[in-house]
Amino acid sequence: MLCTLERFKRHMSIPEDDKSMDDELRLYLMVATQSIEKHCKRTFRKQTYTEQLNGYDDSPYVNLRNYPIHKVISIMSRHGEITDYESVGDGRLFRSNGWPNGKHNLTVTYVGGYVLPGEETDTAPRTLPETLEFACILYAQSLHDRQFIPSGVQTERLGEMSVTYAHQQSEKDMPPTVISLINPYVGRWY
Repeated sequence: MLCTLERFKRHMSIPEDDKSMDDELRLYLMVATQSIEKHCKRTFRKQTYTEQLNGYDDSPYVNLRNYPIHKVISIMSRHGEITDYESVGDGRLFRSNGWPNGKHNLTVTYVGGYVLPGEETDTAPRTLPETLEFACILYAQSLHDRQFIPSGVQTERLGEMSVTYAHQQSEKDMPPTVISLINPYVGRWY
């Protein structure tokens, strides 16, 4: 998850020793994480990935989804392994004479992503940008707060009875603040 349960509880002013809502809060964090990753068209956890990519001989670049890239293990084409490339940052690989032309003709195996909160070790400190963690906190909080609002009701007045209905929210709706925080991490490959 992009945020630990402990940090989310502190943000929500829930005592750490109060375990009564842990499962529910963990669910909000998981939904927020999955929604953010879906919006960004990528995964953030540091791990080994294998991607099938299209190569174009007229383009010296290919883009990998799950940057930052820590290590490219192999790049295979139909004609064998490719070794004459360089990583130029943000998941981009550069090859001066272009890539073999074809659909899904490159298989790249690499280690990429961020060390997530709660997964850090003495030798691998947390590297996830704070903006992504904060976006997860805000989105999880908004999911939590929505449960107390009657579905579709935006405003309500008792004197002379008046109800205003909002558009029906779907689970993919995110607060504008969350979208602005995560937009810099949206993949550029589609």
